[in-house]
Amino acid sequence: MEIKYTSMPGELALPETLEECSALYSEHYGVWSKHSQFTEGAKIKLSPSRIKEWLGSNKAHLYQARLNGELIAYAIAIMIKVKKYGVVSWVTQLVVHDSYRNIDVAKTLLFSIWGWSNHFAWGVITANPYAVRALEKATRRRCTPIRISKNRSKLHAVGKDNIPYVKESTVIDVGKDKSQINTEFFVNHSDLDVMIENVSTDSTPWVLGRLAEGWEWLAFTFNDQEQLKLTKDEINKMIDASEETNKEAYSRMILDSNHKWLAHTSKEIDFITDVCDLKEGQSVLDIGCGIGRHCNELANRGIIAKGIDYIHNFIEKAKSIAIKSVGLSPSYMVGDFREINLSEKYDAAICLYDVVGSFIDDSENLKILENIVNCVNSGGKVLLSVMNYELTACNAKHTFVFEDDPNRILELASSSVMEETGNIFDPEYYLVDTSTHVVYRKELFKNGANLPAELIVRDKRYTKKEITALCEESGLTVDWARYVGAGKWNRSLEACNKSAKEILVLCTRP
Repeated sequence: MEIKYTSMPGELALPETLEECSALYSEHYGVWSKHSQFTEGAKIKLSPSRIKEWLGSNKAHLYQARLNGELIAYAIAIMIKVKKYGVVSWVTQLVVHDSYRNIDVAKTLLFSIWGWSNHFAWGVITANPYAVRALEKATRRRCTPIRISKNRSKLHAVGKDNIPYVKESTVIDVGKDKSQINTEFFVNHSDLDVMIENVSTDSTPWVLGRLAEGWEWLAFTFNDQEQLKLTKDEINKMIDASEETNKEAYSRMILDSNHKWLAHTSKEIDFITDVCDLKEGQSVLDIGCGIGRHCNELANRGIIAKGIDYIHNFIEKAKSIAIKSVGLSPSYMVGDFREINLSEKYDAAICLYDVVGSFIDDSENLKILENIVNCVNSGGKVLLSVMNYELTACNAKHTFVFEDDPNRILELASSSVMEETGNIFDPEYYLVDTSTHVVYRKELFKNGANLPAELIVRDKRYTKKEITALCEESGLTVDWARYVGAGKWNRSLEACNKSAKEILVLCTRP
C-alpha cells in the first residue's frame, strides 16, 4: 500500500479538491451528540465553502494523503511566528477516513507537515485520542499538561487571533492531569473510553484527562522536550512522506554565484562536445537539467538540446534564460525521468551533478539509466556523474549503520549548505551509513517562503566499481570512469583527493 502525501498553499486548492475534502469530512469526521443543536447521531458535515474559508486565512496550507488517487486523509495547518519564542505550528483540522485509522496515516500526514522542524510548539485541538498519539509520534515528543500549562496564555493568544473556533472568551482548563478547551463542538464521545484504553500502556498512560461533551483536548508538544526514540520503519516512513515537501523546498533554491560549481558551464560544454563527439545539428538529452545551463549553452553552439527536470520552477527559469539566448532554442519539460516515455531518440545524453544517486534505492537509480538507454541512438554517448563515496567516507566525522541505530539521524546538526553554497561535502553536516553508502543531511531551506523548512535529505554515493556495475546492468557499455573535480573533468584524481567530489563516467549505447 503506497500512500502519497502532498501539500499546497490553501489559496491554490481547486474546487474539486475542496469537494473531496468536504465529502471526506462529512462521511468520516463523526456524529453529533445529544447536547448539540443538531439531530443526535447525524453525521457532522462541512461544506466546501467553509473549508475554503479556513484555508484562506493566515496562509494556511492543505496537506493530503492519497491512496491510488483517492483522498483518505487531509489536514489544514497554520504556522504563526510568536515574538521571542519562535513558530507555533497548529493543525486546525485533521480528518482521516475510517478505514485508514490506526495504521499511521495521521502520524505520517502530520510529519509531512512538520518534518524535522525546530518550531517552538506543534499542536492540535481534538476529541480523538489517536490524533494526540499521532501528534506525539510525528513530533517525537509527549504531550504533558504541565508543559502545556506553562504556555497556555501564548497558545490562547495565537488561537484567538488565527483560528475561527478559538475566541477571547474560550475557556481553557489545564492542570497537572488535564489539558482541555471548551470549543462548544458537541461531537459524540461514546467511544472515547475505548479509544483511550487502546492508546494507553504502562509506559505511555493517558494524561490529558477525560472530556465532557463540547470540550476537546488542547494537545501540544514543545521543542525543548526530550525526543522519543523511533523505529527504523517509522523514520523511513516519515522521510518518505516528506518527499513532496522536499521538492517544494528545492524549488525555492536560488542558484547563483554562491554555488561555485555553476561557474564551469563553458568548460563543461567543451568537454561534453569533445568526448561525446557532438557536431552542429546533432541532438542531446539533458536529464536533471536544473535551470538549463548546459542545454542553453549547447543550443548556442548549434546543437539540438532537450532538458528534463522534476522541479517546475527550474524549468520555468530555464525557459526564460533560453528566450534571451542566441542560437537554437532548447526545449524543456517537467517530469520524473524514471516515468517519462519519449518517442524520439537522441545522439547523446548527459545526466550530471548527481541525478543518479538522488534515490537511495539502486533500483530507482537504475530506472533512470535504463530509460537513458531507451532514449539514445545506438552508438551514442552517455556522460553522467555521481557523488564520490570514497571521498565522503575518507572525510566523514559522523558514521553509523541505519539498521542498528536509526535514531542517530535525530542528532544531525542542520545547515543551509545546500541552499547557500551547494557544498554538500562538508563533514560537519553529513552522516554516513557505512553499510549502504547512503548519506543523510538536515537541510534548512529559507528562500522564497515566510517560514523555513528543515528537512532530512538523503542521497546515495558510489564507488567507481559500484557505478560502473550499475551502468553495465542498465545495458550501457562503460568507456571509462574517473574521479574528478568541478571544472577540471580532463584531469583524473585519486579517490580521496579533496577535489574529487564526483565520479564522471562515459558510456556508449550499444
